[in-house]
Parts: sequence; structure tokens; C-alpha cells
Amino acid sequence: MRQAAQFWAQARQAGQPTASDKTIDSDMILAGQALAQGGADALIATTNVGHLARFVRADLWRNIRVQ
Repeated sequence: MRQAAQFWAQARQAGQPTASDKTIDSDMILAGQALAQGGADALIATTNVGHLARFVRADLWRNIRVQ
């Protein structure tokens, strides 16, 4: 949650919030959890690449191939 709060602050300071001020920013929570669990190797499968890729690796779920 600390990492999510840092991402939340960065997005707002840059003038590019990923959610309104009155909502829980689940994108930042997801990005923080991915970074905490997987580090730089973490990859989030999503349909919302734009918000998440600013903070962690993210790609459309259709593009991810399991090896």
C-alpha cells in the first residue's frame, strides 16, 4: 500500500491521475502489489495498459504468451 500511495502521488503531481479524488485508485494498488511481489519482472495482464504501464510492465492480456 505504501508503493501504491507513492504511485498515486506521482500521478497527481504529474497532473495525470488515474482515478478521481473520491475513488479508491485500484490501478495504483495493483501496480504497487505487482512491484512488491514480482519486482522489475512483474507483468500485469490488463486491458488498461495506459494507466498501469506508467509504473510497472503491463500489456494487453491477449499479447501475453505463457512459455
